[in-house]
Amino acid sequence: MRNPFERMPTVLTADELIDKAFRRAEKAASAFKPRGDKVKKARQREELRIRTVSNVIRDNLRKVLERTPGLSTLPKFYQELVDVLVDRDTFHKAMAGIDWAIRMVRELEERYVERIRYSKDPEEMAQLRRQFYGRVASILRDIDDRLRYLNKAREVLKDLPVVDLEVPTVVIAGHPNVGKSTLLKALTTAKPEIASYPFTTRGINVGQFEDGYFRYQVIDTPGLLDRPLSERNEIEKQAILALKHLGKLIIYIFDPSEYCGFPIEEQMHLFEEIYNEFKEFPFIVVLNKVDVASEEQISRVEEFIRSMGLEPLKISAMKGIGIEKVKDEIIRRLRPLAQELAKRKIEEELRKYRSDL
Repeated sequence: MRNPFERMPTVLTADELIDKAFRRAEKAASAFKPRGDKVKKARQREELRIRTVSNVIRDNLRKVLERTPGLSTLPKFYQELVDVLVDRDTFHKAMAGIDWAIRMVRELEERYVERIRYSKDPEEMAQLRRQFYGRVASILRDIDDRLRYLNKAREVLKDLPVVDLEVPTVVIAGHPNVGKSTLLKALTTAKPEIASYPFTTRGINVGQFEDGYFRYQVIDTPGLLDRPLSERNEIEKQAILALKHLGKLIIYIFDPSEYCGFPIEEQMHLFEEIYNEFKEFPFIVVLNKVDVASEEQISRVEEFIRSMGLEPLKISAMKGIGIEKVKDEIIRRLRPLAQELAKRKIEEELRKYRSDL
């Protein structure tokens, strides 16, 4: 899976595009060797200038349209993130402005080329070409604010996280320092990658592990699911909602030893908030650092979790205790999704094979 906006090109401002097009036109005209009398040579040279300016502008603008994905075609996860990061209506209007400019420049090109072909005066031809330049520059300056907006949007959107949206995904939650990243590293075979995520300072940690032919993805979101939702601003809340389109299972980690710096009461309160926010998701609750927590501390959290109808798993992510149980539970919950994905991919490959026969 790639960032859907990674191919979106840098969007030039109106002045930058005008300058690029006019310079290219003069270069083309200087290198051109027209044939015929004075009038024919002038006509060919001015037509070349107009065609070149039009082509350069339209090619640059068309590249923006072609390499920018339609927001409605994106997976729901990315749609949510885009809605948070850029205003969807403004984005659509900016893209529509580019489409309008392409059509207008093309119409002007045809109109002025035709007028030049009917002219028999080199001075008049030059005057018509200058008129064309002025009108094209005016069109581009009319959409300059939209071009600038799109380039700012691109700077944000190119940093969207790159995650595999097909692989069944586990999202880890819990207070800072409870052992989320340690558990992620213990569960996944390779060193987890850090993917950019515009709502956190450290990005998100992404790892995968395999069970035979099936793969599972584990994600830790530092700064998102590690403090009460009541303390979040609206943008952070929307970013959390985006995770609902990514994850299929929540692992919530407690540190009953309280070495993380957060009392058990605070950890319980955060769990209740996350549990209610993601109540449509299956949960695996993990008690970490059981090798250093007291029996009383462990029993207190266990009692609380069981009162909510869940059975916690006791582990020490640092020492590798209980990791296989967590992995087995993830596989038990998510294997049907992994099997469904594998079946779909096999069917797609079979269809390709049959179509090639």
